[in-house]
Amino acid sequence: MRISPDATRRAILLPFAAALISTSVPGAALAGERGTAQTVGLDTGSLIIDPRALNAERGLIWGGRERCDPTDVACTQGGELITAAGELPPPKRPVGYEVTDRLKMSFVVAGEPAGDVVVALWRPAAPTATDAFVRLGRGMLTTGENEEPASLERSTAVRILRNEAVVLGALRKPGGSTLLVAGQTRPQRVPVAPPKYDDDNNLSHDAAGWLSVRRGGGSFEFVLTPRANPALDREWLIIGQVEEGMGLVERLNTLPTNNYDRAPLATVQLRSVTVL
Repeated sequence: MRISPDATRRAILLPFAAALISTSVPGAALAGERGTAQTVGLDTGSLIIDPRALNAERGLIWGGRERCDPTDVACTQGGELITAAGELPPPKRPVGYEVTDRLKMSFVVAGEPAGDVVVALWRPAAPTATDAFVRLGRGMLTTGENEEPASLERSTAVRILRNEAVVLGALRKPGGSTLLVAGQTRPQRVPVAPPKYDDDNNLSHDAAGWLSVRRGGGSFEFVLTPRANPALDREWLIIGQVEEGMGLVERLNTLPTNNYDRAPLATVQLRSVTVL
């Protein structure tokens, strides 16, 4: 009588599977006993066992701890639920700097309105950098002829470093122009280049609520400080401060992020920017 290859494989594998099941300790759970899986979806009828869990009280547990909803105000990194520490006061305006510009930034988190942050800027602190930031906020920043202007509108958060920096400014409206580029057979879209500048001042990131941009320019990114962080002084230049909305800054500070580039798990977007 001819035995099929499938029957042969079953005859070999079944004793091995039975041995695995018999050696597991009482209470070891099969994947099928997990009603839900955190990171990897499994068929609830599966009989797969994680071999590493044979001596554990539980069986296969994908994704570690339970994750909370990243859009929930009490959800923070690692899926832990917290009670907000409360709204920190805005920093005191540096002596000698008068407010020259104000912008209202309206935020959306995971598609839901989250509130506004009003920032005050001081042109004497960094004239070129402040002018570029205001023009970007107006949606009128260009650095070349015949360019469509770049805008902060609809830009998103770059990364969130808990209690260190909320980094914003990933443009979704980079503007630019369509040009013929050497080595390319078709015209290419070239976005507006971030302006460079030599502005400098002695202001330090010694409180929550400062707004700063990259020293030397060359980037559209900007920072809102959720806590004092003088380590930012080396690469970031303060040009203003938060006047209203410190509670929202703290909300952004506590959003869960991924472990790759610290981008927030819930999309943080500047739905609109208004120059006041």
